[in-house]
Amino acid sequence: MRRHRPSFCLNGRPDKFMTLPTIAAVEAGGTKFVISVCRGDQLGKSITVPTSDPETTLSSAVAFIETELRGGSLDAVGIASFGPVDVDSESMSFGAICATPKLGWTGVNLRKYFHSTFNCPVNIESDVNGAALAEATWDIERPINHLAYVTVGTGIGVGIVHGGLISNGTSHPEIGHIRVPKRKDDSSFAGVCPFHGDCIEGLASGPAVFERWQATLSDLDQDHIAHDIEAFYLGQLAANIALHHRPEVIIFGGGVSQTSGLIPRIRKECQSALGGYLPDPDSSDAMASLIQQPRLGTDSGIRGALMLGQTALGAHTAHSYPI
Repeated sequence: MRRHRPSFCLNGRPDKFMTLPTIAAVEAGGTKFVISVCRGDQLGKSITVPTSDPETTLSSAVAFIETELRGGSLDAVGIASFGPVDVDSESMSFGAICATPKLGWTGVNLRKYFHSTFNCPVNIESDVNGAALAEATWDIERPINHLAYVTVGTGIGVGIVHGGLISNGTSHPEIGHIRVPKRKDDSSFAGVCPFHGDCIEGLASGPAVFERWQATLSDLDQDHIAHDIEAFYLGQLAANIALHHRPEVIIFGGGVSQTSGLIPRIRKECQSALGGYLPDPDSSDAMASLIQQPRLGTDSGIRGALMLGQTALGAHTAHSYPI
């Protein structure tokens, strides 16, 4: 996998008369699915479908894609999915949602579903890995060599891209389920993760915020202690990522992390948690360079899904090159 977006060509040479491939990009989130039917590397019209039960959600996605195809065929599908999801291409369950708190979705194989529906190549990765790939490499004039992407929403996930490659082990990382020290004034909160209770996701995800205060973070006044508690845990998370991976940039995406004023608080907490051990980010300016908001705004996930579709197509035809 290279870090550049693919150029579609014939026999290794660009061909302006060649029909650009049609790719369905699916950002499958725990709260909503975003679907776009794309030509080449251009995002097309998109819709948002609430993530309800699998049959309703997936049939709505397929209906939109078929409408946009207008009787034509689909060349590939790229899926950036909530997880955990099996991303091992050698696995019998490649593309299946693993044990998840999202009711009804455990065992649903998104890759097989879209492949059987459209009979075309399908590539799938975790939603944060897809977003990380797009953030690192979509702007090929300003690639980020080593990037961590954190999403904070229904759950918390982290994707790592290094040298234009998604960095997985036996599966994708599950950094959102690590444990960190609890804030003293939050010690009584048990957390909402059904597997671990007070892991990072259990303490700082959108549902964790709502469980404490019956409100979203953005609905609470800026001087509400919720903002300090949230920043404390996400700052701890950022410090762990910095220590584990030493990325150039840590991007915080997802609905919760876009709350006004939260990113500066996370930077401050991260710097405090690191305690001066890493000299490079030990200043306010360095923290502002390390911890950033998405360069692609809210399009990181759907662009990542498109890139995954391009990769699927590149693996099955001589008319394109993988990223």
